[in-house]
Amino acid sequence: MKGKYIQRIFFVLAAGIFLFAAARHRILAGMQEDLKENVIRFHVRANSDSKKDQEEKLKVRDAVIDYVSPYMENAETKEEALVILKEKEGEIQKIAEDTLAKQGNPQKATVSFTTEEFPEKEYGSYVFPKGRYDAVRVDLGEAKGHNWWCVMFPDLCITKDEKVKINREAEKKMKKLLGENTVRVIKQKKYLRWLWEL
Repeated sequence: MKGKYIQRIFFVLAAGIFLFAAARHRILAGMQEDLKENVIRFHVRANSDSKKDQEEKLKVRDAVIDYVSPYMENAETKEEALVILKEKEGEIQKIAEDTLAKQGNPQKATVSFTTEEFPEKEYGSYVFPKGRYDAVRVDLGEAKGHNWWCVMFPDLCITKDEKVKINREAEKKMKKLLGENTVRVIKQKKYLRWLWEL
């Protein structure tokens, strides 16, 4: 009798854990889908891992972000942001190549619009889960070196001073596009742990 009672307790606990895990998985899946549907990532791939190529990658990053950020402030949706970015594709490429040329590097840059697998990344107080995201990618030369990521829309890109460029408009857009709950979750540095409180 006692054994059956213990078995029932274990069964109830196991069922509870399973149901909680399933619910948490649905929350994460829904949150990641919201992010995918509403944000655009930015990806820069360096020519190689040499010190010079890595330094040039960061200079290209800064130049492209400085150019694109004012336009992203005018976009209210991901669709609007994509239209702007595609219109500016040639200029983005030119800025990347001009930045390389200023360093004495004649390499070409390639701009593409892709859907890629991104790792979990932290941007100041925001943490974006790993997953597939639409992105603007700039490949420098052979693009075989370590790369760099950020969120291009809404504008959460880390600038050259290593501080997160998050203005009030970007905050408002995040809440409007993703909803208060998703923003509340991704603003936690340990968002997975924080899901236990939802």
